[in-house]
Formats: sequence, structure tokens, C-alpha cells
Amino acid sequence: MLKLIRDGGAPVLFVIAFGLVALVSAARFAIGGKPRPLGFLYGMMATTAFAILSGICADFGTTFFAVVSPEGVAMGPQRYDMLIEGVGESMSAGILGFSLLALSALLIAVGKHRADRSGARA
Repeated sequence: MLKLIRDGGAPVLFVIAFGLVALVSAARFAIGGKPRPLGFLYGMMATTAFAILSGICADFGTTFFAVVSPEGVAMGPQRYDMLIEGVGESMSAGILGFSLLALSALLIAVGKHRADRSGARA
């Protein structure tokens, strides 16, 4: 996981921060005894999704900029290796963020199931 954080750079920190807020909110919903509105939770999940997209775009931009030399001429044959490695590193925000979103969605499903079983509306 530390490699993913290092590879993703600063944008991954936003993904982790927003994703953890969504995950903790989903966990509170899942274990809470009474139903609560899900607007904040869905909003944080959307914020996490947009942070993921922003992070991936920023990482792709950094990769593409690094593949081209300062003169604007692409480097030699090693540029393909650099491009492939950079694209792999650019997926770090997606890997971490979508994992947090999946766990949040799972906890929402658990919370809704518990609310349905108890007869309350969530």
C-alpha cells in the first residue's frame, strides 16, 4: 500500500482522505441502531470518485510530461518503458480509491439490510 501511495503522489492523499471519511461514515451507518439520511455519505462517495478521476488525470499528465524531453522531442527507446511504468503508477489513485468506494458500498448494503430487517427505513 505504501508503494501505491508513493506512486500516486499528492493526489492519492486526497483520495485516501475523502475515501476514509466515506468509509467511516458507512461503517457508522452499518453498525448504527437507527437509520439516518444517507445524503452526506453519498456526497462523500461522489467526492471520492471525483478525487480518483482528478488524481488519475494528474498522474497521467505527469507521466506524459516526463516522457518528453525539455526540448519537446521524445527520448530514445527507453521512453516506452518509462511510459508503461508511468501509466501503471497512474492507476494508484484508482486502485486505492475504488477499493475504498467498494468497501463503503458494502457497508451501506449491510446497513440497509439491517434497517430492512428491523422494519425501519434507511
